[in-house]
Order: sequence, then structure tokens, then C-alpha cells
Amino acid sequence: EGLKEVLEPMLVLLLAWALGAVIADVGTATFLARSLREGLPRWSLPPIVALLSHAISFASGSSFGTMGIVLPLVGPLAQALGGGSREYLLHCIGSCLGGATFGNICSPISDTTILTVLATRCDLQAHVATITPYALLAAATALLFGSVPVGLGLYGPLAALAVGVAAMGAAIAVFGT
Repeated sequence: EGLKEVLEPMLVLLLAWALGAVIADVGTATFLARSLREGLPRWSLPPIVALLSHAISFASGSSFGTMGIVLPLVGPLAQALGGGSREYLLHCIGSCLGGATFGNICSPISDTTILTVLATRCDLQAHVATITPYALLAAATALLFGSVPVGLGLYGPLAALAVGVAAMGAAIAVFGT
């Protein structure tokens, strides 16, 4: 019985790793890095990565699967656009990790969502309808006060964290819990 519960996440991870290996073998990351180096503004990669990760993780319900798909592409692209900057690479990786977590929290097909519904005996639609506004608020705050301004060089990551916490606090004060 326990094997059935673990089999699906293992299969998702296995397929994500296989896709990552195929992406690496055909040189997709290198191709994207060369193709987008001139046409993509440096500041826009972290928000694009975050949005792409949000969409993939919500559609697949898997944060690890999303990371397995997106990270092999983002690393070389961030190195090319960022001129080898370690901080820029970490910013892009953080955007991927944050975006991947989004779908794991509010996707109706996520293992986390399904286990929460089973453990609390809550209706699936009610749980998703309850959690999604909070996840969207966190995602929008991270994009608007984190990825975009840090990418533009308006302030650093620690300032972005402080501004994001203040924005979340203001949203809760205005809209309630």
C-alpha cells in the first residue's frame, strides 16, 4: 500500500531527470544561452524563470519535477546573460525554486495538496480555493518586490526581503487574513 503512494512522485522525478538529461545531451541550454544572450534584457531573466516555474509547477503539481526541467536550462543561460556573476546565477536559481514551490502548494494535482485534503478531510476544491489567494499574493509579492527590482539593480536581495515582508504585512493589514 505504501509503495503506491511513493510510486507516482518517484515516476515524476525519474521523468524530470530523464528530461533534464535529454536537455543536456542535445545542448538546449547552450543553444538558448547563445540565442537569447543578445535579445533578452539581463533584468528580465529572473522574473521569466519565476513565471515559467509557476506555470510548470502548477500544471504538473511537482516542485522537484519543475526544478529538474528548469534548472538545467537556467544555469547556463544565467551564466551567459550575467557574465559569470555568481549573484545573478543565485538570483535566477532562487526564482526557479520559488516558482517551483508555488505549484506544489496550490496545484490540485500536487501530492502536498492531496495529502493535506486527505489528512484534514477537507474538500479538494475548498482547499485549493482557500490556499490559492495566499500563494498568489506571495508569488506576486516576490515578483514585484523581489525578482524585478533586484534584476533591475534597484536594491539588493536583503532589501527585497525586507520590502517583501513589509508588502505582505501591508496586504494582510488591508485585506485581513
